[in-house]
Amino acid sequence: MPALSHFASTIFLVFILNVFPVGAAGFIDNENGTVTDPDTGLVWQKGDSFHDLKKGLNWYEALEYITRKNLEKFAGYDDWHLPTLNELNQLWIPSGKIKSKDDETLGLPPGFKGGGSYYIWTQDERGLDHAWYFGLGHKENYFNLKDLADLEQGVKMVHSQRDH
Repeated sequence: MPALSHFASTIFLVFILNVFPVGAAGFIDNENGTVTDPDTGLVWQKGDSFHDLKKGLNWYEALEYITRKNLEKFAGYDDWHLPTLNELNQLWIPSGKIKSKDDETLGLPPGFKGGGSYYIWTQDERGLDHAWYFGLGHKENYFNLKDLADLEQGVKMVHSQRDH
C-alpha cells in the first residue's frame, strides 16, 4: 500500500508542475500597466513598445522610447531600462501561451499583454554597431545592427524595485 501512495504523490506532483510551472506563477499585476516578479524584484512592462507605437524600432529608437517613458514617469518610475539578455532568459517560460502581434506563441508568463513584439531589444551591446535582441518564442539570443528594425524589434521595459 505505501508504494501506491508514493505513486499517487508522484503523479500529483508531476501534474502540478505541468499545470503550474516553477517561475510561471506568482507574477503580481500592479494594475498600472506593469507586472512584478516577486522572485527577482523586477517590474516589467505588461505590453511593449509595439502596443504604443504600432511599429518596430531600431536600438537607438528603443533608447529614445525608454527616455520618453522615463520623462512621463510610466507607472510612477523614471528609471526604466532595456532588459539584459540574462533578465529576458530568466523571464522566458516554455509553457507560455500569450500570442504576439503576428499570432506566434511567446514564452511569457501569464499576466503579460498579448499582441506585442516577438523580438525584444536588450541593453547588451556587441561592439560599436551591434546590440543583442531576444526572441520570445523560442528563447533565442541574436544580435543585429543597432540601426536596423528589420524584424520589428520592440521594447519591453524593466525596472528593479530592489534599487530603491
